[in-house]
Amino acid sequence: MKKIGNFFKNIWVKFKSSDFYKTYKEEIVVIPIIILIFYLVNTFLITIFPDGAFFDFASNMETIFYKILMLFLTLFFGHFALRISFPKIYKEMHEDIYENFSTIEESKKIKIEVIFIVVFLIISAIIFS
Repeated sequence: MKKIGNFFKNIWVKFKSSDFYKTYKEEIVVIPIIILIFYLVNTFLITIFPDGAFFDFASNMETIFYKILMLFLTLFFGHFALRISFPKIYKEMHEDIYENFSTIEESKKIKIEVIFIVVFLIISAIIFS
């Protein structure tokens, strides 16, 4: 039993030290919280109104999972298409934005951040509609 505990502990330590966890730790925490809140609201409404047909939890979770998957796939293919179609722009984006973001002046940072937010909102609106 102790070997199994150490095995999972080692996996958890490796996962916490990974770049993926360091980059996406907020999202990893928020997604289960949102699912839990959705489940609790569903249970609460069914308890108050037992004759009402509220949420079909399984189908809603499938829809949410599908939409999240579509968002990731859309971002992946958009990134891939940018890399293939415009390699110079892709290289410049990585050099200027990703690697040297802390050295960019504040007004240009705000402009870049607003553009990224608007692009992600448009992508989300297209995917989720």
